[in-house]
Amino acid sequence: MSDGREGLAVRDVVVRYDAGKDGVTAVDGVSLDVARGETLALLGPSGCGKSSLLRAVAGLEPVAAGCVTWDGSDLDGVPVHRRGFGLMFQDGQLFPHRTVAGNVEYGLRVARTPREARRERVAELLGVVGLEGYGGRQVATLSGGERQRVALARALAPRPRLLLLDEPLSALDRGLRERLATDLRLALRETGTTAVFVTHDHDEAFEVADRVAVMSRGKVLQVAAPPELWRAPASRTVAEFLGYQAFWPASTLDPGELSEPGGPRDSRASDRSVAVGPAGLRVVPDDGASVPAATWRATVVGSVFRPRGVEVTVDVDGPVGPERLVAVTSGAAPEAGTAVRVALDRAGCAVVGDATPAPRPSAPTMP
Repeated sequence: MSDGREGLAVRDVVVRYDAGKDGVTAVDGVSLDVARGETLALLGPSGCGKSSLLRAVAGLEPVAAGCVTWDGSDLDGVPVHRRGFGLMFQDGQLFPHRTVAGNVEYGLRVARTPREARRERVAELLGVVGLEGYGGRQVATLSGGERQRVALARALAPRPRLLLLDEPLSALDRGLRERLATDLRLALRETGTTAVFVTHDHDEAFEVADRVAVMSRGKVLQVAAPPELWRAPASRTVAEFLGYQAFWPASTLDPGELSEPGGPRDSRASDRSVAVGPAGLRVVPDDGASVPAATWRATVVGSVFRPRGVEVTVDVDGPVGPERLVAVTSGAAPEAGTAVRVALDRAGCAVVGDATPAPRPSAPTMP
């Protein structure tokens, strides 16, 4: 890191499966830094190599090339149990025959921590994860969310110098995932834990991490803090994965509509595109008075209520031809077949390079 803090360094790491002519390269020359106390999310679709990279850092997968270091010390040849790293997986992997306290203190017992120190640490961490008073409960009596909280407390108990989390919330329903993502970030901050968090969910990555590394086909495409990543995706590939729904050549749009504060910058560059986000189009009144200068005719295909507003699917006669997109409206849901006009919402758009369509990823072939 540029501020000089020590921590994890990944340099030109390659991970291959089935070495040989027909082998698969899961991680292709990745370099990353994670400073002490920082949480980095590895974000990408299934098969992009993010879990393989995590496993290589943990020592669970051999590194075919490159190196992994901690505080400048090369970890090549250091077995998993001697790296001082904690692991948390999707299913928690709790011990069913132990109580909650018995699970949390397991790593402390292995380290031969004195009984009183174990008791204090267990109580402290059950408080951190919101399970005060649960120490004597049996694991089988817990809900899925409670079990994951226990798994987090167990992973934190030995004070790992790095915590590696592989899709720890993906087996939970969305509402619970959202609550636990917030709690996870608070727990990592409260304990000062350095962490690498693997997920395919944008909201989880943005909620939990200080920085996000977007991966595709074994490579890291961009690393940035969540607000920067959303406002300025480095390429069309990154923007598409983040959920931007349309890409219009900047040269086809009115610069005046896009250059105000909060909107895309450099929109007149001929080699760039305006990426239209999930909330980048809005339905506007067609009353001839308050309509923005740049609008497009559209026909409503259908509408659906969302907690954050009504989403309207429309067929738009846009600057690159007909497209089916989603617009938002603050008014009542228009009926299917209704003719409307839509305009860009500058706050929901970004300017990216790669004006030509990005190649579609192949079917997943790796963890």
